[in-house]
Amino acid sequence: MKTKLVLFTLCLALISGFANAKIKDGKALTGNSSSDFGRYTITHSDAPIVCNDQVLETYDLKYENNGNDIKIAVVEEKKCRIFIVRSDEFEVQYTCTNGVFGVKKLEKRFQEIPEAEVNMKLNRVGYYAQRVICQDKKTKDDYLGLIACYLPDLIKEDYQANF
Repeated sequence: MKTKLVLFTLCLALISGFANAKIKDGKALTGNSSSDFGRYTITHSDAPIVCNDQVLETYDLKYENNGNDIKIAVVEEKKCRIFIVRSDEFEVQYTCTNGVFGVKKLEKRFQEIPEAEVNMKLNRVGYYAQRVICQDKKTKDDYLGLIACYLPDLIKEDYQANF
């Protein structure tokens, strides 16, 4: 129970303190990731992710201390929203179902990188800590901000410099 309370409090602090703009009309969502990756910027992507012949709404995530391109694609389904987070070397998904938001390994239908390669770079402690990030419904922009804040903790320190 104490862990859930801490995670909920952290979730609220991240949402209220870090996300200071909405992604609308070409504007960016910016904030502080509270990690070595530094500040982040999320913008609409000019190069969307295509999955199963469907063009997905896609965002570019950039960190001030990380040069790699990271894309976040949004899959809207009946009872959930899936955020596919992908770089050249790593991929994972965040899912919101009935207001419960957390990380999952990428479903096979979305995979492009071999699971063994992703597992090698995945910080298991960070992964299990993020299984449930928050339990109340948020806006898409709020979820994108949470992803930007939590994603760095999913990468093992050995790989963060190359991520």
